[in-house]
Amino acid sequence: MTEKSHSKIKKVLFYAPLPRTFRTTLIGYLCEVSQVYPVILLSEKLDSETEKVLKNRTLFPKLEKIIPVRQLTGKKMNLFAKNIYLFKLAKNVLQQDKPDIIISSSDMHSLFELYLMRFAKRKNILKIAVQVANIGESVAEARRVDLINAHLRFPSFLPFWLRFFFVKCRKYFGHFLYYWLLPLIVGEKPFFGKSSHILRRGQSGMRDADYQTVFSKRDYDIFLRDGVPAKKLYILSHPLARNKEFFERIYLNKLKKYKENAKIVSLMLPIDTEIGFRKNDYSLIPTEEREKNWIATVKLISEMLSGWKIYIKPHPGTKDINKIKGSLETISKNIKVVNPQEPADKYIAIADVIIELPLSASTALFTASLQRPEKPILSLDFLHEFLGDYYKDFEGIEYVDTEEKFINILESIRDNKYQKKPKTKLESEGFSNIIELLKHLC
Repeated sequence: MTEKSHSKIKKVLFYAPLPRTFRTTLIGYLCEVSQVYPVILLSEKLDSETEKVLKNRTLFPKLEKIIPVRQLTGKKMNLFAKNIYLFKLAKNVLQQDKPDIIISSSDMHSLFELYLMRFAKRKNILKIAVQVANIGESVAEARRVDLINAHLRFPSFLPFWLRFFFVKCRKYFGHFLYYWLLPLIVGEKPFFGKSSHILRRGQSGMRDADYQTVFSKRDYDIFLRDGVPAKKLYILSHPLARNKEFFERIYLNKLKKYKENAKIVSLMLPIDTEIGFRKNDYSLIPTEEREKNWIATVKLISEMLSGWKIYIKPHPGTKDINKIKGSLETISKNIKVVNPQEPADKYIAIADVIIELPLSASTALFTASLQRPEKPILSLDFLHEFLGDYYKDFEGIEYVDTEEKFINILESIRDNKYQKKPKTKLESEGFSNIIELLKHLC
């Protein structure tokens, strides 16, 4: 597109579905976009700190307004009522605000995004899906979730093959309900396509998005293998990787006030880890073994780093927080299990060491590698789990699969002798910012 035709682009519609990924990632893209284009933010309920930041006209000079979507954070509705509400909202916002570009975190994960992308396609609006979190191979993740459901959702007296069959049936029913029945109810055609977050098949970028951005060549290859066409894929690094000053200004510098005189370990506790499976044969790692491993690991850290403050940050989706507090806070008076809803970046910002307990495959460590790249960041996999080696050979994160290696690392940290491996990737990949990408695509 020529400079003249590019100037005709009047408005960007920007959807941020998950408050935590908006805070850690999407707000950086929004800041870049709002320097050049008038932009309307479609938003879930955000934390008060982020809401205050968005009012800063210096940082977001062309942010015209914020429209609440409340798909995930609004009042509770049954699925069918919510489907009608989201259908109408997506249609109305496009009719009223007439955007030229839509930017969202996915074209497959939520009903609102599915409707928004479909209606935008009919109006020939440019549609871009941006990566907001680290990802893995969809086939492997689907298998792990199927194994969890087969063990937890059906009686153990049933043969495993039968439970696994029921899991498959349940998934396909959910896919039919979500991608077929719900759109039919509002008079729309089903959402045909090969990707499905219910089946955990494929990746974003396989449906109505015109283009899909990814953080790195590693992610590019994963999306490509999972079925996203190469012509749709562009590399656009995480905003934290290229504009850390922005995040320091709005969040990180303020979080440093929580830093205490004591040395601090921030332990990240992932979600969906009641049970696990061994990498070599998919045999069950029961809840009791998982809990025993967590307790032993926290106890070891407490002993090796005596006098250090240990904060344990559970995933926001953690359910039985009282059980976790009861089993881990009793180990030492220096251990505190914090509110799962608090932002992870707070505990990354104040930490001298960041560690994720098994199963270590969450976005928290990835964010930590960008936010505090100079600090020791450890991914633990003592039980050699299926997908437990997610961060093996990951730049800036040390993968630890034996207790002996972990003890040696803790000793070096305690004695101020720990040294991080030097980075091997010296050159940035892809576009320098999202404006550069938009000008290229337009």
